[in-house]
Amino acid sequence: MKNLIILILLFAGITACSDSKGTLTVNGNIKGLKQGTVYLQKLVDTTIVNVDSIKIDGEPVFKLTTTLENPEILYLYLDIKDGVKYDDRIQFFAEDTIINIETDLEKFEDNAQITGSKNQDILNIYETNKKPLNQVYTKLVQRSMQLNAVEDVSQEKIDSLTTAYDKYLRKKVLYAINYAQLHKDYEVSPYILVKDAFDAKAELLDSAYQMMPKKIQTSRYGKQLSELIKTNKEL
Repeated sequence: MKNLIILILLFAGITACSDSKGTLTVNGNIKGLKQGTVYLQKLVDTTIVNVDSIKIDGEPVFKLTTTLENPEILYLYLDIKDGVKYDDRIQFFAEDTIINIETDLEKFEDNAQITGSKNQDILNIYETNKKPLNQVYTKLVQRSMQLNAVEDVSQEKIDSLTTAYDKYLRKKVLYAINYAQLHKDYEVSPYILVKDAFDAKAELLDSAYQMMPKKIQTSRYGKQLSELIKTNKEL
């Protein structure tokens, strides 16, 4: 009987250790909101699905929860029946912890302040530093549109635009790879590479991937990065 009890306790311990899911709690406050529904959402394959929701009637504070197998990108969606289907959604990097999101109704996305997630903090700095590159990309798009509006475009202008785009692309990819390597111990690292360095050479991506701990390599975005490297190698 004593041995049986030990075996049962041992099995229970193994089961508990094998359950790697964590709990995410999102505490929020949307200033100015009187009525509406707030949804916590995630991306499943190519579809955004609801994992929790709460109706707001008077007080603009809320609490949402879900389980996470790995830290990943989730969304906070506000439905106030304003006639626009996908205009009010905050994207954030979720972890198995308590995350606070404060914003206001007037600028739901732009004024969002997200605290409690280390991955989100790292991502915020990355996006802030990337703004000059985004401005370069916007100007390249404008140049491209201007050229397309002209019937007889010289080859010199086409080549100039192509060179400028290639230069921008190299800077974007190298920045993503360098930043990911600097933060290789966090799940946001492979996410950045999948998002912004997907067209990089397989060797560059694989070098960054090999620097990551096993925990990060086997995370959701680590697995996606591994598949991306295989695809790029085949190409």
